Amino acid sequence: MTKGCQLLILALLPLLQACAQPLQAPQFEALFTKATAAYDTGDYDTARRHWQVLADNYDLAAMRNLGHLYRKGLGVAKNGEKAHAYYEAAATRGFAPAQYNLARMYLAADGIAFDREKGMGWLRRAAGQGFTPAVEYLHLMTRKAEPFRG
Repeated sequence: MTKGCQLLILALLPLLQACAQPLQAPQFEALFTKATAAYDTGDYDTARRHWQVLADNYDLAAMRNLGHLYRKGLGVAKNGEKAHAYYEAAATRGFAPAQYNLARMYLAADGIAFDREKGMGWLRRAAGQGFTPAVEYLHLMTRKAEPFRG
Protein backbone atom coordinates (compact mmCIF):
# COMPACT_ATOMS: atom_id res chain seq x y z
CA MET A 1 0.00 0.00 0.00
CA THR A 2 1.40 3.40 -0.94
CA LYS A 3 1.98 6.18 1.56
CA GLY A 4 -0.80 8.20 -0.10
CA CYS A 5 -3.31 5.38 0.38
CA GLN A 6 -2.29 5.01 4.01
CA LEU A 7 -2.82 8.73 4.60
CA LEU A 8 -6.21 8.59 2.88
CA ILE A 9 -7.31 5.69 5.07
CA LEU A 10 -6.16 7.53 8.20
CA ALA A 11 -8.06 10.63 7.09
CA LEU A 12 -11.25 8.68 6.39
CA LEU A 13 -11.15 6.54 9.52
CA PRO A 14 -12.81 9.12 11.82
CA LEU A 15 -15.62 9.57 9.28
CA LEU A 16 -16.17 5.82 9.06
CA GLN A 17 -16.19 5.51 12.84
CA ALA A 18 -18.79 8.29 13.07
CA CYS A 19 -21.06 6.27 10.77
CA ALA A 20 -20.77 3.13 12.87
CA GLN A 21 -23.73 2.13 15.01
CA PRO A 22 -23.22 3.15 18.65
CA LEU A 23 -23.36 0.38 21.21
CA GLN A 24 -26.74 -0.15 22.82
CA ALA A 25 -27.21 -0.58 26.59
CA PRO A 26 -27.42 -4.41 26.51
CA GLN A 27 -24.23 -4.53 24.43
CA PHE A 28 -22.48 -2.28 26.96
CA GLU A 29 -23.53 -4.49 29.83
CA ALA A 30 -22.53 -7.72 28.09
CA LEU A 31 -19.15 -6.35 27.03
CA PHE A 32 -18.46 -4.95 30.49
CA THR A 33 -19.34 -8.31 32.04
CA LYS A 34 -16.97 -10.10 29.63
CA ALA A 35 -14.20 -7.60 30.40
CA THR A 36 -14.66 -8.00 34.15
CA ALA A 37 -14.66 -11.80 33.88
CA ALA A 38 -11.45 -11.66 31.84
CA TYR A 39 -9.86 -9.32 34.41
CA ASP A 40 -10.87 -11.62 37.26
CA THR A 41 -9.14 -14.57 35.57
CA GLY A 42 -5.98 -12.57 34.86
CA ASP A 43 -6.65 -12.18 31.13
CA TYR A 44 -5.82 -8.47 31.18
CA ASP A 45 -5.37 -8.18 27.43
CA THR A 46 -8.94 -9.31 26.75
CA ALA A 47 -10.23 -7.09 29.55
CA ARG A 48 -8.35 -4.13 28.08
CA ARG A 49 -9.69 -4.72 24.57
CA HIS A 50 -13.29 -4.89 25.80
CA TRP A 51 -12.95 -1.91 28.13
CA GLN A 52 -11.29 0.08 25.35
CA VAL A 53 -14.37 -0.34 23.12
CA LEU A 54 -16.55 0.82 25.99
CA ALA A 55 -14.26 3.72 26.91
CA ASP A 56 -14.28 4.86 23.29
CA ASN A 57 -18.06 5.07 23.74
CA TYR A 58 -17.69 7.16 26.94
CA ASP A 59 -18.34 4.44 29.50
CA LEU A 60 -16.89 6.03 32.65
CA ALA A 61 -16.33 2.78 34.55
CA ALA A 62 -14.41 1.36 31.57
CA MET A 63 -12.25 4.50 31.44
CA ARG A 64 -11.48 4.09 35.12
CA ASN A 65 -10.68 0.40 34.71
CA LEU A 66 -8.28 1.16 31.86
CA GLY A 67 -6.63 3.60 34.23
CA HIS A 68 -6.12 0.72 36.70
CA LEU A 69 -4.50 -1.46 34.05
CA TYR A 70 -2.02 1.26 33.08
CA ARG A 71 -1.34 2.35 36.66
CA LYS A 72 -0.60 -1.20 37.79
CA GLY A 73 0.96 -2.46 34.53
CA LEU A 74 -1.55 -5.28 34.12
CA GLY A 75 -1.39 -6.62 30.56
CA VAL A 76 0.19 -3.36 29.40
CA ALA A 77 3.36 -1.46 30.14
CA LYS A 78 3.01 0.48 33.38
CA ASN A 79 2.27 4.06 32.38
CA GLY A 80 1.33 6.74 34.90
CA GLU A 81 0.51 9.30 32.21
CA LYS A 82 -2.00 7.01 30.50
CA ALA A 83 -3.48 5.97 33.83
CA HIS A 84 -3.85 9.64 34.75
CA ALA A 85 -5.48 10.43 31.40
CA TYR A 86 -8.07 7.65 31.73
CA TYR A 87 -8.85 8.47 35.36
CA GLU A 88 -9.12 12.17 34.56
CA ALA A 89 -11.42 11.56 31.59
CA ALA A 90 -13.89 9.75 33.86
CA ALA A 91 -13.30 12.03 36.86
CA THR A 92 -14.05 15.24 34.99
CA ARG A 93 -17.34 13.68 33.88
CA GLY A 94 -18.26 13.20 37.54
CA PHE A 95 -17.40 9.52 38.15
CA ALA A 96 -16.57 9.38 41.87
CA PRO A 97 -14.47 6.18 41.80
CA ALA A 98 -12.19 7.73 39.15
CA GLN A 99 -12.02 10.96 41.17
CA TYR A 100 -10.86 8.91 44.14
CA ASN A 101 -8.25 7.03 42.08
CA LEU A 102 -6.96 10.29 40.64
CA ALA A 103 -6.72 11.75 44.14
CA ARG A 104 -4.73 8.74 45.33
CA MET A 105 -2.34 9.07 42.38
CA TYR A 106 -1.65 12.71 43.22
CA LEU A 107 -1.36 12.13 46.96
CA ALA A 108 0.96 9.14 46.63
CA ALA A 109 2.96 10.43 43.63
CA ASP A 110 1.94 7.16 41.99
CA GLY A 111 3.07 7.52 38.39
CA ILE A 112 2.63 11.31 38.44
CA ALA A 113 4.10 14.19 40.41
CA PHE A 114 2.87 14.70 43.97
CA ASP A 115 0.29 17.48 44.19
CA ARG A 116 -1.54 17.75 47.50
CA GLU A 117 -3.86 20.53 46.31
CA LYS A 118 -5.08 18.61 43.27
CA GLY A 119 -5.23 15.35 45.19
CA MET A 120 -7.32 16.81 48.01
CA GLY A 121 -9.55 18.55 45.47
CA TRP A 122 -10.36 15.28 43.70
CA LEU A 123 -10.74 13.52 47.04
CA ARG A 124 -13.26 16.11 48.22
CA ARG A 125 -15.21 15.79 44.97
CA ALA A 126 -15.47 12.02 45.34
CA ALA A 127 -16.32 12.25 49.03
CA GLY A 128 -18.93 14.90 48.24
CA GLN A 129 -20.74 12.29 46.17
CA GLY A 130 -20.75 9.92 49.12
CA PHE A 131 -18.18 7.49 47.66
CA THR A 132 -17.31 5.56 50.83
CA PRO A 133 -13.57 4.96 50.21
CA ALA A 134 -13.15 8.68 49.49
CA VAL A 135 -15.14 9.71 52.57
CA GLU A 136 -12.98 7.43 54.75
CA TYR A 137 -9.69 8.53 53.18
CA LEU A 138 -10.66 12.21 53.42
CA HIS A 139 -11.39 11.70 57.12
CA LEU A 140 -8.00 10.05 57.55
CA MET A 141 -6.20 12.81 55.64
CA THR A 142 -7.88 15.66 57.52
CA ARG A 143 -7.43 13.89 60.85
CA LYS A 144 -3.67 13.64 60.23
CA ALA A 145 -3.54 17.40 59.80
CA GLU A 146 -5.26 18.10 63.15
CA PRO A 147 -2.97 18.96 66.07
CA PHE A 148 -2.86 16.58 69.01
CA ARG A 149 -5.21 17.75 71.79
CA GLY A 150 -4.29 15.15 74.44
